[in-house]
Order: sequence, then structure tokens, then C-alpha cells
Amino acid sequence: MSFVVTHPELGGLGAMLADLVRANIEADPSRALLLQGVSGKVNVRARDAEVEVGLEFRGGQLHVGAAPFPDADLKIECDADTLMGMSTVPLRFGMPDVAQADGRTVVKKMLRGDLKVRGMIRGLPLMVRLQKLLSVV
Repeated sequence: MSFVVTHPELGGLGAMLADLVRANIEADPSRALLLQGVSGKVNVRARDAEVEVGLEFRGGQLHVGAAPFPDADLKIECDADTLMGMSTVPLRFGMPDVAQADGRTVVKKMLRGDLKVRGMIRGLPLMVRLQKLLSVV
């Protein structure tokens, strides 16, 4: 079974996120457990690239779509550099570690509105799992 399923018309951002998750699961197969027992939809928008993709946790897999969901549980919006930077931020309990400079930078971007996460309270389990799947640290 493939842990990451991609839409045939997937563009650059979706392919990049799918490849990152695949590589992280390949490097650490225990990360596949992050896909178990969770369902939900996440839209990721790279503002400067004017592209948005939809990710869906379903059936022990991450489905990466070419288009956003109208009913996403979680919406993440930032520039492409911030999005890529999120993969290298040290995590604590699945969220950026504010004891580290890179973690504080992410929080500052959220406070300035450079990184927007809508649905964070309700979608916190999705956010934590997505962060852990994308993190290369």
C-alpha cells in the first residue's frame, strides 16, 4: 500500500509536498503511523506562487490533490519560502519549538500574519501530524 496518493494532474507544490512526505516515511517508516486513525482535509496555499493544493488524511493514506477543498478542516497560507522552512523547523510536541530560534521565527510569522493557519483549534491534530510528516529535522 502506498502511503501517499497523488492526483494525476498534480502541480509543483503538491508534488513537492508528496515527495517530501514519501521521503520522510521512507527514511523513518514509523512516520507512516501518523497517517493511521486520522481523517481530515488540509488546504495549503503558497501565496507568492499563487497555487493551492488539498491534502486529505484518509484510510491510512495522505491523498494529495491538485485543487483545494471547499470544506477543509485546516487552511495554511504563507509564501513558498515559509512553507519550505516549516520542514526544517525543530518541533516540540509536533509544533514549532519556541525554545529554538527557527521555532520562534515561525511563531513571529504567524503573529505578523505572514503565516496564516485557519482552523488551528479544531484542526490541531491534523496540523501536528502534518508538521511531523513534513519535518526533515
